[in-house]
Amino acid sequence: MKNLKVLAIALLSVGILVSCEKKQEEVVKVATFEEVSLGADTINSYTDAGVYNWISGDFGFTTGMTTSDYGKYYYNYVVSGQQSNVYKDFSDQYHSAPGGAVAGRNFAVAYQEDPSYLSKGSSLNITYSGFATYLPGTYITNTAYAATVIKEGNGFARAFKDGDYFKLTLTGYLAGVKCGSVEFYLADFRNGKSLIVKEWSYLELTGLGIVDEIRCKLESTDVTNNSMNTPAYFCLDNFGAKK
Repeated sequence: MKNLKVLAIALLSVGILVSCEKKQEEVVKVATFEEVSLGADTINSYTDAGVYNWISGDFGFTTGMTTSDYGKYYYNYVVSGQQSNVYKDFSDQYHSAPGGAVAGRNFAVAYQEDPSYLSKGSSLNITYSGFATYLPGTYITNTAYAATVIKEGNGFARAFKDGDYFKLTLTGYLAGVKCGSVEFYLADFRNGKSLIVKEWSYLELTGLGIVDEIRCKLESTDVTNNSMNTPAYFCLDNFGAKK
């Protein structure tokens, strides 16, 4: 009986692992963020504090908003229709480094909260509205804010130097089981490089396998007391698209 239980567990484990593998190409509705109706050069703002769930294409996202003495404070994903690529002050935090979207007007700006003061519902997870799917890829770039600070520094973060990097990792899950990860360097100053991504770049996600959830995480070498100093933002568009 014990051997049969061990065999059953082993077969279940194999089944979970195999289910992450690409079986066939699924047709998904791409998240273009154009469903969100925005005024000229605005973001999807909310009146009341809370965590808001919304869908673009076949994918689920969240926007978190809280208030402070400094006004509204957003985290997770914000849809932006702002077309400038200039960063002068914090009011420009939702500008993409290239200026605008890959196509159309809207794109998403992700903000990863510092672990030391996480708000309720803080998460950069993206969910698939169906059972599970295979993802071709997506388009990624820096915000104008992050790109400017990486180059010049500010009162909170230093300018990047040799050996620094700013990295985004996307990890796919199926029913809570990790399937695979894909990394993308938003800035890379290792080995004599001085790369700061300022254009929309296609990131292939086939390495994630068949998934129903994608978890995004930013990492930087500019850290103080386990807190990242580099502005923890990136821009996302046409999620689930083919190149």
